[in-house]
Amino acid sequence: MKCGFAREIITPKIGVPLCGYFDPRPNDGAFDELYIRVLALEMADGGMCAILSADVCFIANDLIERCKAEMAKAGIDWADQVLFSATHSHTAPYPDRFFGDDPDEEWLQTFAERSAAAVKRAAANLQESEFCTGKTFCDTLAFNRRYWMKDGSVLTNPGKLNPEIVKPEGAVDYSIPMLAWKIGGKLAALIVNIVNHTDTIAGNTVSADWPGRMEREIQNQLGYDVPVITLIGASGNINHFDNSTDRDQASFEEAKRIGKEYAAKIVPALADLKTVGSAGVKLVSDKITIPYTVITDEEVAKAKEVLAKPFDPNEEAEMTASGLARGEGPVARFFADQLLTFRETCVGAREFRLLSIQFGDNAAIVTLPGEPFTEIGLAIKAASRFETTVVSALSMGECGYIPLPECFGRGGYEILPVEGGGPAHDTAPRLIEAASALVK
Repeated sequence: MKCGFAREIITPKIGVPLCGYFDPRPNDGAFDELYIRVLALEMADGGMCAILSADVCFIANDLIERCKAEMAKAGIDWADQVLFSATHSHTAPYPDRFFGDDPDEEWLQTFAERSAAAVKRAAANLQESEFCTGKTFCDTLAFNRRYWMKDGSVLTNPGKLNPEIVKPEGAVDYSIPMLAWKIGGKLAALIVNIVNHTDTIAGNTVSADWPGRMEREIQNQLGYDVPVITLIGASGNINHFDNSTDRDQASFEEAKRIGKEYAAKIVPALADLKTVGSAGVKLVSDKITIPYTVITDEEVAKAKEVLAKPFDPNEEAEMTASGLARGEGPVARFFADQLLTFRETCVGAREFRLLSIQFGDNAAIVTLPGEPFTEIGLAIKAASRFETTVVSALSMGECGYIPLPECFGRGGYEILPVEGGGPAHDTAPRLIEAASALVK
């Protein structure tokens, strides 16, 4: 198998707002660089494909099309064979309009141009390689963030040591599938598939969060700069908060801790990588239409009631999912306003491509748009015929959180309709069926 790697820096200039929370945050500098990482692969039919992972919160359809246009200008006639994914950093610029705020146009153009440059350079770097697969586990860093409460409701991030917590609502996928390429016996590129949210640091300072720190730690332990691409798994209901402790888990120090702990699980497992022979590469794809959810007149009336209530403009409240769990006024008003905006602007349906890059009969990557709940990824893995199946969420477009049908009506942040999100309630089983068909 021939592979080639390249990366480009996409760290923004000072002052460009960061995406991921309810308010824009003009950045005050950077802890570390943001990158676009690209692994190019020659397929069995002689064509090319590539895996592009970017240190951004999400990948929107408009941004994908913009990148493809730049790739065409660069002479790349196989841009439809590029898998676009995001590491989900909440300390990176807006990749598209989000919660009513617009992205920085100059940075978007830089992103598109550098994605084309990285793909072109990765393709120029093709070398014969040895393809390997592996797997490890980590059960200390990821938690289902939706909890059943004593009143029978479900809350997202209900607060550390909250005595009203009964139990988590759902499962956690602790497995870490790995794909690796060796050149001359030395590890030349590594893909790791981790199911966890990338929202550790908070604040206004740019960072690639724990995936960036994990790559750095793996490189430190191996003694050279092996490229590490993190493909985030189905983690819409998963994050790193351990609510059984009161430890502060929102800081750059926490990102470093998580990165180091994942590296501590991954590096020893590299010794057990299994070489896969005759693993010709092919790409298969399909399309799925995801309608927007329909907002009822009753929901509109309730939202208007929230917005009609008197409020103190100087009221201080935490504009986070935790603030929502506590029912704080500003957050409730924010989501009421989003519901009304959603009803006016989000009508009809969106179409997404599902891609599967397959390596012989041994391993496959399959994409999911948006932020699907972890049970969706587990169901696709269970249906797959491949020994190693990498479920790459936050890929090939953005449609918001994708909860299970039974989660709607229980409560929690993820079920709320927001501009650009709000998929129909039956999206999860339809997505499982469509993605599973690519890897059965």
